[in-house]
Amino acid sequence: MTEQALVVAAHGSHRNPDSALPTLSHAETIRDRGCFDQVRTAFWKESPSFRDVLRTIDAETAYVVPLFVSQGYFVDQVLPREFDLGIDDVAGESTAPEMVYTDPVGTHSAMTDVVAARARRYLDDVPEEDAALAVVGHGTERNPKSAKAVYNHVEALREQTDFAEVGALFMDEAPAVEDILDEFTADDIAVVPLFIADGFHTRDEIPELLGITDDPRSGYPVPGTVAGRRIWYTSAVGTDRLVPDVILERAGDAGADLDRDVEQDQPVRPDAAEAFLSWLDAAPADGDRRRREWGDLIVSVADGAYELRHRDDRDASPAALTEQEPETFRWYARTDGAGRFRPFAGERSLPTGWVLPDLDATGLLRAVAAVYPAGIETWADDPDPVAFRDVAARQTGMYAGVSELSSTELDDLTTAVCGNCAKRRTWDEDGEGGAERLSADAVEGSEPPADGGESELPCREPCSFLIAAAREVRSGDEFDEQPLDQPETDVPPGDLSQPSNRYRIRYREVRGVTPSSQESP
Repeated sequence: MTEQALVVAAHGSHRNPDSALPTLSHAETIRDRGCFDQVRTAFWKESPSFRDVLRTIDAETAYVVPLFVSQGYFVDQVLPREFDLGIDDVAGESTAPEMVYTDPVGTHSAMTDVVAARARRYLDDVPEEDAALAVVGHGTERNPKSAKAVYNHVEALREQTDFAEVGALFMDEAPAVEDILDEFTADDIAVVPLFIADGFHTRDEIPELLGITDDPRSGYPVPGTVAGRRIWYTSAVGTDRLVPDVILERAGDAGADLDRDVEQDQPVRPDAAEAFLSWLDAAPADGDRRRREWGDLIVSVADGAYELRHRDDRDASPAALTEQEPETFRWYARTDGAGRFRPFAGERSLPTGWVLPDLDATGLLRAVAAVYPAGIETWADDPDPVAFRDVAARQTGMYAGVSELSSTELDDLTTAVCGNCAKRRTWDEDGEGGAERLSADAVEGSEPPADGGESELPCREPCSFLIAAAREVRSGDEFDEQPLDQPETDVPPGDLSQPSNRYRIRYREVRGVTPSSQESP
């Protein structure tokens, strides 16, 4: 067992590919600094989950740093609940770590310096003392701590910087973003959104509320001129290159040793990695090599080296495939062949036509873990599956209603969603058995596994995407009554709010709701 691991915990998204990018990027930066034996990321809406990530750790102590702006529902309730389930999963295992939680990154005093540095960077040659600085938060009456984090930074900025004015603006409470010209008198105003990642709020809503664009989809100028005054709008502060330092400060304040120099981060827990590599080496001979399928991947072993490609390219000549770079493969695997974000790790949308040749064991494990995070560890541990009803029962807030999903609705939904997943579903509705994989060929355009059998890659618990789809089914917005029969290519696969979303259409097909079935007699 190693000494210490770092887990950067964030929200993630099924719809917005950029939501997780700061987390993944900052983790890579910290990994390169070499002070942790393992650096992991974990998400609420992506993989690995807060619960599953603990399986990937082989360290005496794991420091969990929430990459969130403030205390609130996720930091105070969701993270402890889900990580506690993960702790229970590995209790008694020799690899079970001691968990140390820190406060969120967004409330650290060092983030004040990040906000100031970001504003100065965008202001170009405008003197600090001639400019105003507006810190934008979401704000919500449901969570007073959200605004408190913004006001704490504003107060510190007033004391520590020379900006002519410093103030707070909010999207959902006063003072409002659209009132910026009434709140500040300076001709140059730097606007820094206190958000972790760029998304709809920072790219669309805030620029339009500021008045620097009428059509956010076409972009906006920096600076933008409104009523003769210049607004220097930055992207989300959580994307800043200084944020990894704040993450490390949080971990260091909690007791992590930041002066260590680890040669190489372990991409997969060592005992699980050994079992996986042994399984590959024991594969039946296939000509001059041995091969195993792993979800939509196929691994070849020959002369002590590994090759990774899509299983649909099993017999393709290497010359016909595009060689991917191991260092950037993680980013490549996040989108499908059309460049659309893949909303869950197992989705059968992994691009084809690529190859990663001549990999050593570490390179192979890193690439496989990038596509299917925590998959190798879950396979090696073979944990008890978690029934849908158990997962539904612990949902709160806007997701509480998924517990009311009927058995028929669940069967149809798993056919629509899980039927397009490369993993082997081991969970069932209520933990009483019957978790046989539902055939994907019940939905037009889907393909079952090539060998007609079951994937070795397990799914032991309903994923967050299925839970989100269940919420849409129970939302009462005619999830299965829209007459569209073809998904629109510009609708993200993870945007379940759109009637032309592929999974809404798949669900309607399973239920027999088609345009022809809705025509008047």
